[in-house]
Amino acid sequence: MTVFEARLSHVPRPVAELAAMRWISGQERDIEFAPAVRDHVLPLLTERGLLAP
Repeated sequence: MTVFEARLSHVPRPVAELAAMRWISGQERDIEFAPAVRDHVLPLLTERGLLAP
């Protein structure tokens, strides 16, 4: 898996195959994350201060 970090210049909007989109904190109980996201990406974002612990 390749993960990119980027700065946004405007609010993203869903297009093409995306029907909806929302911001998440990583603490949601109603979302089942893929193991790689749950075990690697979210901890890395938290460690960098980009997600609340």
